[in-house]
Amino acid sequence: MQFYRPRKPIPAIPIVSLIDILVILLIFFIVTMQPKQKRTILDIEMPVVGEMPTEQVVDVRTVLAIDKEGLITLDSVQVHEKMLVDYLKTIKEENRKLELEMDKQVRLEQMIMISEALTQAGFEANLPTRVRDSKQTTDS
Repeated sequence: MQFYRPRKPIPAIPIVSLIDILVILLIFFIVTMQPKQKRTILDIEMPVVGEMPTEQVVDVRTVLAIDKEGLITLDSVQVHEKMLVDYLKTIKEENRKLELEMDKQVRLEQMIMISEALTQAGFEANLPTRVRDSKQTTDS
């Protein structure tokens, strides 16, 4: 006696609906995609003292120096960033002249912080400035 055995259905993947979903996703990604925009980047390199004609300064000045690690010194005395404005105000009150000396690899944010401190202390923006190359100072 033979019994009826129903055939097992072969699982089918609905490819047409998958293609529809794929097309919809593709359209969505194309519409929402933001193409890369070209940016202009300025390559600024500070001039070094050896590259420019300089004048000899005869008068005594207090030197505000910044190195590439961000260490700030006033006449070879290390100064913390938070105390810099107070030191600069004292120098301004004593009518001492100030000179800025910075390393060529000083970060821009350090330069801006120093500029703001000088402005708060009452110094003008056109201070005598020397930029030294850290390679020259480490070699000699």
